[in-house]
Amino acid sequence: METVLSLYKRLTHIGVHDELSYLASRRVQMLNLIALSCVPLTFFFAICNIINGHYLLSSINLANSAASALVLILHQRQRYHAGRFVLLSFNFLLFATGCFLYQNGAIYYLLCVLIVALLVYDKKGAQIMAGIGVTTVILLATFLPQDLGPREALPTSRQIINTIGALVFLTFIISFFKRIQYGYQKEIEEQRDKLKKMNADMQKIFSIISHDIKSPLASLQGVIALFQEGFISPEVTEQSVKLVNRRIAQLDSTLDNLLRWSSNNLGGLQTTKTHVYLTGAVQETCYFLEGLATEKAIDFAIDIDPDTFVFADRDQLSMILRNLISNAIKFSYAGGTISIRGKRGVGKVTLQVIDRGMGMSKDNENALFRSLQKPSFGTDGERGSGVGLMLSYELIKQNAGTITVESTEGIGTTFSIVLPVGIAERKAVLTPL
Repeated sequence: METVLSLYKRLTHIGVHDELSYLASRRVQMLNLIALSCVPLTFFFAICNIINGHYLLSSINLANSAASALVLILHQRQRYHAGRFVLLSFNFLLFATGCFLYQNGAIYYLLCVLIVALLVYDKKGAQIMAGIGVTTVILLATFLPQDLGPREALPTSRQIINTIGALVFLTFIISFFKRIQYGYQKEIEEQRDKLKKMNADMQKIFSIISHDIKSPLASLQGVIALFQEGFISPEVTEQSVKLVNRRIAQLDSTLDNLLRWSSNNLGGLQTTKTHVYLTGAVQETCYFLEGLATEKAIDFAIDIDPDTFVFADRDQLSMILRNLISNAIKFSYAGGTISIRGKRGVGKVTLQVIDRGMGMSKDNENALFRSLQKPSFGTDGERGSGVGLMLSYELIKQNAGTITVESTEGIGTTFSIVLPVGIAERKAVLTPL
């Protein structure tokens, strides 16, 4: 059953690619389905007509079958307008010929052609031409005197089969397009929800930028102005500059997170996976954050299985580690220890970042990765942007990983990430990033 469904999907998706809009791709699928139905059906009628001696009608059926097969070929080559024109024009001509030469119920198939033309053409001119053409043929075939030209009536059973087939086909086309419209409306609603969420996120980002960028720059400008005017001593200036420097370092991290998060959500952040030495990546990150840890007298305890590699994007892994470890520093109490543990399993590596700091409530824990968080303050008044953990969550997903958190207020927090295991490469690779 699964093989049949896979074959059906592959055939109906001939010529469909990601660059097509939702509506265009569904129209191509609908025409593919019509062509796939016409090929065997008209070929079957061609055989029946040969057996019954209706050679001209058999030729019409074979031409219809060939035209339907041509539509699939044109779609495969992404010539959608040509495929649409071939399917509708050939069916119109062949069904019209059948109406004039035989009383075979093909009038109802002409109605199908008209409805399909109305569904796949947006231009009013094409719709009007199709309507005039089909209406004219139906009126002539219905009211043309019987003695004008040879008109052979097929058996009643064949007329009934054709009529029922046309009505079933008509019902199917309308139902299919109705499903397309519902799907289109659903996609519009989903896009609207995404835009609302993006707009809300952008407002949060602008609020973060307004506070976290202006504040340290204003402080620096104020210190410099006071020093130039001679209102403060060099010693006080030095202390103030250290404080401003610390805030600017936090600002750098915030800006990096914001830019990467924005780039990721706009589809501009590409993931290139390699085999990354985990101990080296963690050591490099701890070295980068050593200044922040030293200010709070916080130590790092690294315990990772030897020669452990993860299969991930090197830069994105660095960003993930930087956010998790800096987050642990921010919420740890002075003189504490941050444990970083890595364990290799079957096909995966689990890395934990453990702090014994402020912790968080269950409500905050449950909402942590669902949306941008409100900026929070660490044990020493450090202000976060609320973007880092959300960015880390998205980057971990892009690297086929998962992240979980366990936290208890007043005791501490443990972040656990799971990433695909990498392959240990040459010894020369076993160095920090």
